[in-house]
Amino acid sequence: MLKIKNLQVKYKDFTALNIHGEINIKENEIIGIIGANGAGKSTLIKALTNQVAYMGQIEKPKSIAVHLQENPYPNILTCQTIMEGLLKTKLKKDEKLRGLIEFFSFQSMLKKKVTQLSGGQKQRLTLIMVLYQDAPLTCFDEMTAGLDFEARSRLMEKIQEWYSGKDATLLLVTHYFDEIEKLANKLLIIDKGCLVDFGGTGELFKKYIGYSTVIVEGDEEKLALPTGIQIVSDKGKQAFSFANKMEEQEGIKELASLGKKFSISNDNIELIYLNAISQSKKC
Repeated sequence: MLKIKNLQVKYKDFTALNIHGEINIKENEIIGIIGANGAGKSTLIKALTNQVAYMGQIEKPKSIAVHLQENPYPNILTCQTIMEGLLKTKLKKDEKLRGLIEFFSFQSMLKKKVTQLSGGQKQRLTLIMVLYQDAPLTCFDEMTAGLDFEARSRLMEKIQEWYSGKDATLLLVTHYFDEIEKLANKLLIIDKGCLVDFGGTGELFKKYIGYSTVIVEGDEEKLALPTGIQIVSDKGKQAFSFANKMEEQEGIKELASLGKKFSISNDNIELIYLNAISQSKKC
């Protein structure tokens, strides 16, 4: 489906992306691409879609659909005119397009101009046209950027519903770990232009965390548990990894006796990312 080998992107003297080795993405895999601002996530999408010059090797499908962070639609045209023009179709004759419009509850927006749309409505306009293409590979670059939590949640539910049971290979660039947890089955972690790791979420959790983790609210009081190892966590929290179920139960017992608020996880994407970054070597 998609092979990336020794990929490098430079802007004059600045190296924006430098992926050593080879990445192979198979059909029907959904890859969450995560990294800090400026890590090279969007640069990767631009290289895949020939928007920037690159060195290295990319083997990809002939057709790739892309959802970009920003889409400069003409302000004077209606949404229907934009759809028909870019997709080269007519709404009255296109059952597939009408179905997508209905799925995203966009019927009332068709006669409006883009300037009259909210952020969430603009994202739905773009998603309709991206999904319409039924490309073998689809890239989503920050598809919920700028939306509030409620609008983002609604949009993610729609995306999850749309792809449920479908054959689709997706690349998801996002800052929101919950979006990746809902959709992705593999992670591609980038830091400062370098590939940190690539693999299944379960595989990477086991590699960087262990059997399970307990996340404790609050970091004012430094905790020491009889079992488990403290690992890197987000500010305001403390996290401990456990090698097996017995260790986990001992740790939970201690936290309960201390009256601490905590949660248990064996798939926390944020902790995978934080601990992978902390253990990574410079490329």
